[in-house]
Amino acid sequence: MKRARDYRREAWVALGEGQYWPFVGAMFILMLISAAAILPSILLLFIPFFYLIGFMSWSYSTMALSTIRRRMKFELFSSGWGHGWHMFWVLCVQWTYLQLWFLLLIIPGIIKCFSYAMTPYIAVDHPDWTANQCITESRRIMYGNKWRYFCLNISFIGWYLLLIPAAFIPCGTLAQLFLQPYVQTACAAFYEDIKNF
Repeated sequence: MKRARDYRREAWVALGEGQYWPFVGAMFILMLISAAAILPSILLLFIPFFYLIGFMSWSYSTMALSTIRRRMKFELFSSGWGHGWHMFWVLCVQWTYLQLWFLLLIIPGIIKCFSYAMTPYIAVDHPDWTANQCITESRRIMYGNKWRYFCLNISFIGWYLLLIPAAFIPCGTLAQLFLQPYVQTACAAFYEDIKNF
């Protein structure tokens, strides 16, 4: 059974095969698109902003999966263009379920966060599925794997602690742009490992 360090190593190797800088560049373009959409979103009752959330989530998930599958290209930053509303709906349904679980107690809500964690990757792999199908499949494949996924996420805590000082310098939050491909690709490696359980 793979451990957190195995997924991190797999992500590191995949990114090291000439896929890191296209991933960073694509994330930078997505960030610029996001920044450019904020003002019109406020003016148009947030409709473009909602689409942008789905668009970016789809693109991030696609880029991470493509990296681990050794197919990452810079052009994938626009992969969410036709799927923004679908992914936004999937995320809305997921968020609604999580809020209902958090109404019960904090611990069940946290457990369900891990149960639903693979939903965006499943939505990318199965674009014709409904939100409930994606969430149900995420619950199925995460059964017995939630603790391993928690350990994978907690293993990045050192990296995030290194980012804290960067937040206090101008444009320091851009430092996260260089960490996210590593984190997202490791999570995609985890998904690839468990998706056929």
